Amino acid sequence: MRFMTTRDDNLLGDDSRLKRYDDLRSMIGDVENPTPMVALRRVVPSLSTASLYVKLEWMNPFGSVKDRAAKWMLEALEQEGALEGRTILEPTSGNTGIAIAAMAALLDHPMVATVPHSMPFEKEVLLRALGAQVVHTPAGPTGGRHPMDVAMDIAEEMIAVSDEYVMPNQYDNPDNVRAHYESTGPEIWAQTEGRVRNVFAGFGTTGTITGVGRFLKEQDPSINVIAIEPVPGHRSSGLKNLEETSVPGILDRSVIDEIVFVDDADARRMSARLHREEAIMIGSSGAAIVAGALKWLDANDAEGVSVAIAPDSSQKAISYLAEGMGD
Repeated sequence: MRFMTTRDDNLLGDDSRLKRYDDLRSMIGDVENPTPMVALRRVVPSLSTASLYVKLEWMNPFGSVKDRAAKWMLEALEQEGALEGRTILEPTSGNTGIAIAAMAALLDHPMVATVPHSMPFEKEVLLRALGAQVVHTPAGPTGGRHPMDVAMDIAEEMIAVSDEYVMPNQYDNPDNVRAHYESTGPEIWAQTEGRVRNVFAGFGTTGTITGVGRFLKEQDPSINVIAIEPVPGHRSSGLKNLEETSVPGILDRSVIDEIVFVDDADARRMSARLHREEAIMIGSSGAAIVAGALKWLDANDAEGVSVAIAPDSSQKAISYLAEGMGD
């Protein structure tokens, strides 16, 4: 399925082999045009029987793994005619909102993002630069509720009182899962030539781990699908601790073999190591996922090929990275 576009006989046509695209959205990862994977060669010396590859999802055109979900969700809404004359509304911690805002700009649709007050400054700047209106959750006490849940409440209140809005709703939309079942999972299978033994992804909207896990388990049920979950009170943007926030409706726990918990200190140390030793400019959530992957691989004396999915880069949250520079 492709976005509806007007034909122009002067255009050359998409060709992923030549890295040539008539539409920026065609750059979003798929089996013919996968995001790259790179092996960690320095932070994994003790794992002589295993290799760990990091899938660099910030190589998508709008900078994160969420480009995939945004594309699949908006394609489905467009095909249904649900976007016509509507404002796109989405609660977001950053990456999905940025991807939707970029695509909304290409589709000439207005977009409103409801966001936690603690969103990294860089992500809010990008949302606004792409033309989105940003609505913050209130700063201060939230009655024990997670700021992302409050952002969801605000969006639901807005859509309940006006038919102006259409909400993709990444947390409950099966097209979020389908994006990864049809692209990320098949990419990993093809890039590892079917040799992947363990795959690691974070708990966020859970679309990535559900879709990837479902696809890979269908290819080989013995593949381990490991979820990385931050501890309560964490600061890894984009990841969720499912005890302190609502559980996404699209989560399929049946495809998950184990959960590894990672704290902020582990994530910060891994972020520093990946930048300094591997020159991989990984975001806070990706650093947490790699930290959890190494913890699991070491504890299980793992063998073979493993893949950790890194959602975005540190360039979207330089202020967070700067806080740990003295560590």
